[in-house]
Amino acid sequence: MPVYAYGKHTPRIDPSAYIFPSADVIGNVRIGAKVFVGAGAIIRGDYGVIDIDDGSAIEENATIHARMSQKTTICKNVTISHAAMIHTSTIRDGAVIGMKAVVSDFAEVGENAIVAEGAVVPSKARISPGSIAAGVPAVEIGKLKPEQIDFWQAVKQIYQDLCRQYPKKLRLLDPSEYIVKI
Repeated sequence: MPVYAYGKHTPRIDPSAYIFPSADVIGNVRIGAKVFVGAGAIIRGDYGVIDIDDGSAIEENATIHARMSQKTTICKNVTISHAAMIHTSTIRDGAVIGMKAVVSDFAEVGENAIVAEGAVVPSKARISPGSIAAGVPAVEIGKLKPEQIDFWQAVKQIYQDLCRQYPKKLRLLDPSEYIVKI
């Protein structure tokens, strides 16, 4: 896995986290316990700070960055879905950011809130705890039901389990193992 120091800033990664070999982690980044970082994700703390707390999942091709001298905070048990972009914002415990969604500068997504696929949370916007936000720009369209929160907690456990499974099961193949005459 490419983990880079940037100047005097070196990432700090809990040993129970799993960083996919093609993900990039750069600079002033802290990654907590049982955090899953998928293939192609970029977590770039070159001139800002990135803090990812325990149990979160940063899925494939997600990008996380922060403005100069600012911070992006991903709290506990958060899901940042495939190809989402998080920039200088705060994502509270249990929140879910949908595929290809954007959370822009100084925005905050509340605890157990969901930002729908493709939604754009604009600069300085606030998404209330337990709500569902969708659209461009994102607006709150409803509240989560307890069973929906339970569902997303179960999904988070799957990614936390992958932190233990991937180091044991992922194996780079030699071409002789997959090139076959058809």
